[in-house]
Amino acid sequence: MKVRELIQALQALPDQDATVVIGEGAQPETWLIVSGVAECRIARVNDDHAVAGSQPAIEIV
Repeated sequence: MKVRELIQALQALPDQDATVVIGEGAQPETWLIVSGVAECRIARVNDDHAVAGSQPAIEIV
């Protein structure tokens, strides 16, 4: 997903005051609360994973 696609998806949501969360992954119905974003550089391993690399990316923290 590109930043533009994420912004468009978020702007389309009806409740613009909702808290943004990300699924924790290991436990169902456990989420991480998003507090900001940070620029980073990645290398894609596959569609779901990346490691440090040279491609620009935005980390949701």
